[in-house]
Amino acid sequence: MRLKRYALLLSAAFACTGSLAASDDVPPEIASKITTTLHERIPELRIQSLHKAPIAGLYEINTGDELIYTNDTGTLIFQGRILDSKSRQDLTAQRWNELNAIDFKSLPFDLAIKAVHGDGSRKLAVFADPLCPYCRMLEQQMQGITNVTVYTFLYPLESIHPGASAKAVAIWCAKDRAAAWSNWMLQKVDPGEGRCKGAPIERLQALGDKLHVNSTPTLFTVDGRRLPGALKHNEIEQLLANSHK
Repeated sequence: MRLKRYALLLSAAFACTGSLAASDDVPPEIASKITTTLHERIPELRIQSLHKAPIAGLYEINTGDELIYTNDTGTLIFQGRILDSKSRQDLTAQRWNELNAIDFKSLPFDLAIKAVHGDGSRKLAVFADPLCPYCRMLEQQMQGITNVTVYTFLYPLESIHPGASAKAVAIWCAKDRAAAWSNWMLQKVDPGEGRCKGAPIERLQALGDKLHVNSTPTLFTVDGRRLPGALKHNEIEQLLANSHK
């Protein structure tokens, strides 16, 4: 998985808000102490929500860009990921994905490359970078999955893959976008240097930022769940089977 990181440095500006989403799992006196302390010490810290963390004594802060953790007084901040030692599951990533579920129907599908397999009854949206090796792996794993409509949103991470934006434009401007995408990702057939008016790359960058898409590939199901990474064939099938409208 390739990350488009939003580095959060304690010596740099955070962002502050006086509003805090209500939380039933944090006692009011602790929530007040945490927010007061952090507002005094880091006045630009944005706190969109505050909840208990999976580790006793820690509290989860959603800054809007990522999750960080603090103690019950706000005097200490922890940046990092919490992992389940048995399953090795990234609990921080899981929680982030839960907090950032989307309204699938609101996606601008006219800006996506649409590929229909079989009857197309199942649906999946993917944010992908044409130069991302993990996106290529995902595309390979997608082969053989039928009865699905895949909406691919071109999301080049230019800072990681120089030239990705130009490649995305060439694919979008191809006569058959779906074929150009598939041929490039599966067989490395270069789409050429096509240019056209209205390539939505900048709009898709803004959309990805709005949805907090910070890695490619990132998948979205019809029920708004997201799952980043190059999933395997059976994992994709399970994801689609567990999705509901």
